[in-house]
Amino acid sequence: MNFRPTSISWPGSRAVLLVHGIGRASAAGDAAFPLASLKTALGADAEDVAVYTFNYDFINDWLVRKTGLADGIRRLKDVLRMKMGDDEAAGTIADYAGDVLWPVLSADLRLAVRDAFIAQLIQIHLDCGVSALDRGDDPLDYQISIVAHSLGCFHTYETLWATALEPTHRLRPASNLFRLQSVWLMASPVQLIRSVASDIRAIVPDIDTLSCVARPLGIPYEAIGTRKTMCTDRFIAVTGSQDPVGGHILGQKQEWAFMNLGGQQTVIEPQHLTNVTDRASLAKALQLAAAGGGTAGVSVVDPHSWTRYIDSQADRLRSVILT
Repeated sequence: MNFRPTSISWPGSRAVLLVHGIGRASAAGDAAFPLASLKTALGADAEDVAVYTFNYDFINDWLVRKTGLADGIRRLKDVLRMKMGDDEAAGTIADYAGDVLWPVLSADLRLAVRDAFIAQLIQIHLDCGVSALDRGDDPLDYQISIVAHSLGCFHTYETLWATALEPTHRLRPASNLFRLQSVWLMASPVQLIRSVASDIRAIVPDIDTLSCVARPLGIPYEAIGTRKTMCTDRFIAVTGSQDPVGGHILGQKQEWAFMNLGGQQTVIEPQHLTNVTDRASLAKALQLAAAGGGTAGVSVVDPHSWTRYIDSQADRLRSVILT
């Protein structure tokens, strides 16, 4: 599980870290990321933004681990099925969501991803300092944003709590002045994982290491006395009205699955998919999307598409990231 963080000489004063959502679907490298959509969203200023990407290709036996967790994954999907409803479509919807959530059943996987994520943040922080000092600028004037999708939102949430609480990483928002310009969680399953992991806690290893279960849900912060310093002032949660991973089914918010942290900016994107009219057609759309391998390309049937989220939020992304 060797991981080597990416280092970039910043072309300007801003950087974005894209965090991929679903494991080995990232094997295509940069093709798995919506880089073209992000560039379009940022417009003429895109060339001045350093773009980092983070996926899980360093875990070479990702699918082997999944096979070894078959019994636990069945239990996880059974719980999802009960929560999703009692019709035939619930099974397909639960299968789709379960294929996003299953890594929580392996402490080795999620902790390895968290450690690699921290290493990448440390490198970005170092790159920021070097790039600023090379130009004679103040590094505190430079800005870093994170844009995560799907399971990548979970890894982002867990990592930001780890950096906010643990002094060894030197990435605390108050003590080390490491504050992000913005954090974007697109189709976040954090609440979904909290609900399901709590129901199957007996088979979730090292569950106390899960911040989304072990503590009340909230924007990660560092506390010094009674003062709390948040990891960012712009914590933006985006989900679609048809995306079950983001806590919606056919336009209906599922409270047990919808992430709603105090202080977050919530954006619910209306999704009008011509092929989705009821639970059965939603299940079919998700089934077809899963069969396509979960790539980042636009799909007319996929309400969970990362590219679709980037495209729909282009104006907001540009306004926030470049401010």
